[in-house]
Amino acid sequence: IESSSPNVVNVKKSNITWRDFFKTLPMKLIKDCLTTGTGQNFCSNQEFKLQFFINGESNPEALDKVINAGDKLLVTYERENEAVIENQIKSVPDTD
Repeated sequence: IESSSPNVVNVKKSNITWRDFFKTLPMKLIKDCLTTGTGQNFCSNQEFKLQFFINGESNPEALDKVINAGDKLLVTYERENEAVIENQIKSVPDTD
């Protein structure tokens, strides 16, 4: 991550997964739970769901996917509201 483009991840090694990337950050992210550096937990429950989208497509296994050039990842903690999630997906900027 560069300060001039904090929304872009530059991967310099091959076969780096999203899980590998998130392990470099001061947080913990697993399939069903995000724990921030300050200890806040955002875990899937009956009301909210931690979800992953790669290039606009739902992908529950996103953390195990290799990061490819141009990939766009959205991690969202939301009620299952398709309109809200669609707006979030559209808000992920292009890397161009």
